[in-house]
Amino acid sequence: MKTNIFVQKTSNLFVENRLLKFVIVVLSLAVIFNSFMVYRAVKYQRVVLIPPKITGTVEFVQGKPTDTYLMDITRRIVNLAGTYSPPTARAQFEELLFYYAPESYPQASKAWYSLASRVEESQVSSVFYLEKIKLGDNFIEVFGNLKQLAGNTQLENTSKTYLIKYRLQDGRFYIVSLKEKFAKEQEG
Repeated sequence: MKTNIFVQKTSNLFVENRLLKFVIVVLSLAVIFNSFMVYRAVKYQRVVLIPPKITGTVEFVQGKPTDTYLMDITRRIVNLAGTYSPPTARAQFEELLFYYAPESYPQASKAWYSLASRVEESQVSSVFYLEKIKLGDNFIEVFGNLKQLAGNTQLENTSKTYLIKYRLQDGRFYIVSLKEKFAKEQEG
């Protein structure tokens, strides 16, 4: 072993310089690897939500909800919109309005509060029996049986199909519109 190599200061500086370059390269590779793993973790992350009054867990994978979440939220919305009585209508419609998108809210609030007033004045109760949910891209089609009563008198007992147009923004479900689908639209 030769010790005279390290006797000169310049030799020691060159060895130290090489060691520092090696450490910088290793740290750079570690940062690149870490960045790749963080990107991968963020891309494939799962957020598990348990919204109020939803029975199961909800998963969003790559920003898209599972069908179970959409079905649960649809059942909740249909229950709020279709099953009501004079004492509960206004509170249910207020809760339903929380689901509306900001741009749809003014028109929807006018329509739902107007319906609440009519329900309270005429003492009409309604029950919607959900039979089928069909999921599409940014819309949900709901089919069921609607029964309306005024006191003990049955006003209506018909099959209805509703179309819920929605969007998901930052993991939140927004109703863009909720309308009845008429026979002409059902054929097409």
